[in-house]
Amino acid sequence: MAEFHKIAKTEEVGPGEVKQYTVEDRPVALCNVNGEFHAFEDICTHQYTHLSEGELSDERIKCPLHGAVFDIKSGEAKSLPAVKPLPIHEVKVEDGNVYVALNPERVKVGGKGRRRRRR
Repeated sequence: MAEFHKIAKTEEVGPGEVKQYTVEDRPVALCNVNGEFHAFEDICTHQYTHLSEGELSDERIKCPLHGAVFDIKSGEAKSLPAVKPLPIHEVKVEDGNVYVALNPERVKVGGKGRRRRRR
């Protein structure tokens, strides 16, 4: 069973807002879309930046760095340059508090960055 962590009171994140929290040393974005809370890994899958600094519009968030768009419910990348989905975290609301269970998947950005040239 997933371990839930209390991260906010419901009134801390108003409709149309997104805020960053840290859960187990991981950046988590929490947003409120018409009274429904959603949480996801707060790192763009294209290049390291915090999505919580981007623009939230309905059920999509736009990366502030290169403009990639993600669906906050499914994590699906909706536009280039991102192609990998965001890890989505499970959310529950009880007694005016928002709890999040972390997805074991993490965003992996970068790598070696260079391909070997053929000779």
